[in-house]
Amino acid sequence: MATTSVVPPGGEGTQTQTHVSSAPPATDPEAQRRKARKEVWLRVTVWFALSVLAGLIPTISQYLNGRQTAGFQQPSFWEWVSRAQLYPVAMTLAIASVGEALMQLRKKHSFRLILVIINNLVVTLFATILVPTTDSADKIKEVVGQQSLMVFIAALFGSGLCTWICATQGAEEVTVNG
Repeated sequence: MATTSVVPPGGEGTQTQTHVSSAPPATDPEAQRRKARKEVWLRVTVWFALSVLAGLIPTISQYLNGRQTAGFQQPSFWEWVSRAQLYPVAMTLAIASVGEALMQLRKKHSFRLILVIINNLVVTLFATILVPTTDSADKIKEVVGQQSLMVFIAALFGSGLCTWICATQGAEEVTVNG
């Protein structure tokens, strides 16, 4: 808002005029890009922490519950991982990222996003095929542990890549349009 005082030529009286500018203040494009980058990193960091935490909570609770029982024996790492139910967690991560990618594809087409969708669907297919063996009496605990960890890591990678691509495309839209 600007205030201007005008004195007429005869010097008699003063008129005050107030002008209100409706134009928004100029924003620095570099500052917008920095803010968008911070938002991307925040989104990916929160996604990663919650994804890993969601994947490990059942396993940690099983371990802690087991420690409270008489005669508890520390399982091997692969046996512990085989009990982790990582297949359903991997399926959930992969399918959630497919949904996120499909929503982003409606806004902007991206070949990279299509490849990530295909990867996540393949991970979901493998997890769906392999999940029944986790409860089998004849399972080889080490093999189930190794395979479920590999599928979980693949789902984590694919889902993370999807989140990164969607977040950066969203940040690009904000800096271009905003």
